[in-house]
Amino acid sequence: MAKTQNEENITKENETKVNEGKELLKPKIDIVFQCLFSKDNEEITKSFVEVLLEEKIDKIIINSDKDLIRKKPTDKLGVLDLQLDINDKEKVDVEIQVSDKGDFIKRLLWYYSKLYSKQMVKGEYYDKIKKVVLIAIIDFELEELEEFKEMETIWKIIETKKREKILTDDFEMRIINLKKAKAMYEQDKSNEKAQWMLFIDDPNTKEVSQIMEENKEIKKAVVKVKEMTEDEEMERLAFLRQKAIWDENAVKAKGEQIGEERGKKIGEQQRKIKIVKSMLKDNLNDELIKKYTEITDTELEEVKQQLEEEKS
Repeated sequence: MAKTQNEENITKENETKVNEGKELLKPKIDIVFQCLFSKDNEEITKSFVEVLLEEKIDKIIINSDKDLIRKKPTDKLGVLDLQLDINDKEKVDVEIQVSDKGDFIKRLLWYYSKLYSKQMVKGEYYDKIKKVVLIAIIDFELEELEEFKEMETIWKIIETKKREKILTDDFEMRIINLKKAKAMYEQDKSNEKAQWMLFIDDPNTKEVSQIMEENKEIKKAVVKVKEMTEDEEMERLAFLRQKAIWDENAVKAKGEQIGEERGKKIGEQQRKIKIVKSMLKDNLNDELIKKYTEITDTELEEVKQQLEEEKS
């Protein structure tokens, strides 16, 4: 549908203002990602997914049957960020995740299994099932992939001995690390996938400003994010979602700190007990042991009991 003169003027005005005023919302916040890459922005979504898949898209259906609709910014589990039907031959799910919630690979397999299995309708043949491609864009270092320097890794079901034969083309999982995008872009500034990842990570950077000069599709996406940023309700929801992520990360960090401190105390206590046992075996008197190890009377009796049990 052709734009009206007024719409064209608004677009041009936004293009000149993308680097002015308040900071743009970051598409790596999942609620922003879902709003940007949607039916309402089919042209932008199509361009983005073409780069992700490295293939031409002639027909695209966007989010026709997402499992759940987000009711509040803290909602996540079960919500597919971007689900697509491509060229009537494959289903694609693009997920954005900025913090490691644990068991991430299993979470991806669960998403994949849902997309693959729900295609099968009672009475239909298995040959009706389309290929499923799961693309995970992450903003953290995944332990299983630390050895890889590349921004993207692509996974398939492969025979393990000769590592040449792929069992089926129906399964494909791609994991893209936002933290490695800048290095990829510095190596090759024409790499469109790296360009999109820098935009996803933060559209406010000087790199994205430079990319906009050459990449018209990313420029359109930046303009759209500018419009979203000016929407007070969208800005509020994005802030609440970001705050939920910050709080979640803070709780996780605190838990890890407590666990580390607790482990340190346990280790120190075990070393103390070992020393006390050695001193008892050398027949040192109780007062001397308590003086040099600061062990309590109760703890000392427990260690003596342990020694007796070990002897028996």
